[in-house]
Amino acid sequence: MARNRIFKSRPAPFANRDDVQVKDGKIYGPLGLFNPTRARFARVVTADEAGQTPASQVQYEWRSRDNRKGRHALIIPAGATGDHLPRPTSRPSAVLQGIGRMFTTFPWWDVSFLVAFFFSVGCAIFIVCGLFYWLPLVAPSSEFPDEVATAGGVTSFIGGTLFQIGAIFLVIEAVNENQTGCFGWELQRVLSKHGSKSESASLQYRPEKDSCQHSQACHQGLLTATPGSKVSDARVHRKWTWWPTWHELRTHYFHEIGFVSSFVEFVGATIFWVNTILSLPGAFNHLSQGVLWGLYWLTYLVGGVFFIIASGLYLLETQPNWYTPAPHLLGWHIGFWNMIGSVGWTLAASLGYCNLSGCEYQSDLTLIWASVAFLIGSLLLWYEALNKYPVERERAHKS
Repeated sequence: MARNRIFKSRPAPFANRDDVQVKDGKIYGPLGLFNPTRARFARVVTADEAGQTPASQVQYEWRSRDNRKGRHALIIPAGATGDHLPRPTSRPSAVLQGIGRMFTTFPWWDVSFLVAFFFSVGCAIFIVCGLFYWLPLVAPSSEFPDEVATAGGVTSFIGGTLFQIGAIFLVIEAVNENQTGCFGWELQRVLSKHGSKSESASLQYRPEKDSCQHSQACHQGLLTATPGSKVSDARVHRKWTWWPTWHELRTHYFHEIGFVSSFVEFVGATIFWVNTILSLPGAFNHLSQGVLWGLYWLTYLVGGVFFIIASGLYLLETQPNWYTPAPHLLGWHIGFWNMIGSVGWTLAASLGYCNLSGCEYQSDLTLIWASVAFLIGSLLLWYEALNKYPVERERAHKS
């Protein structure tokens, strides 16, 4: 059996729970080389719960990306009805609430939030950096002394440094995923009134935050944990690690598409950071033509190529197979916008080797719109990090 159809290197999610079982044939991933990226589970309904919504209808979707981000997706099957079914989080009011959390909630202990924060700020700075480079070309009268050499170089370095920090957190996030599976929801009996006096009991899913063992749920896990130590929060009960062992890398993480994506992103950010260091005042103006082509533009170009590879893997991770897009998932859109930004940065670097008239103009302009695309993807990443309990209604399949 292909590796993407079975949990091989680690036990299946929720293997330690008797009340949650995987649905037949509902384990899959986009590529046979990698571990499964999705699995559909159903809660085992007891005799006294039979027929009561939503226990007999709602299903749980385990996704490798959601598992890294500390998210817990409930799926309402197509055609399922009932007043007590959880409401989809894609409705406009829920989306507005999610956007509102981006301005009011700052969980600094959540590594997924930190990834989104550093990438978002870094992208915004790169947009400003691109304007420092581009505006003197389109409006020379607006240029101020040392705008390109100083303002452009410094903002490039700051943006690249924030990208590097975000990429480090990406890898940390990938190696601290929940290894046993966290259902994240609990059934509660809810009384509802019918008419003026009569009441009836129904079962309803509610977030079960206190029992979640994701590192994102711990307020101390990121900044106070030491290698191999147990996080002190009693809710987590798992070891925090900064880097996996060679055995874990060989048997599991090299086959985990999310880890490979994050590591490729980290390598690309590290290579790209060299370019931003060379952009600093006092360095760029003293670069020879050979160093410009062989180091400055090359690290820009190679870093962009690595970003393209990482974005492609992130896209694949969200898809049921390698050829079917998944635009109904937020993670797919994040990968999509990051892909646009990655292609743009690679194109901007390629234009650096061009000496024709207009190449510099197009390179700087490309840096701006590519950074805007990265910013959109990073803001969606921010929104995703603050929405840990998505509820989705399954789309009806056309016959």
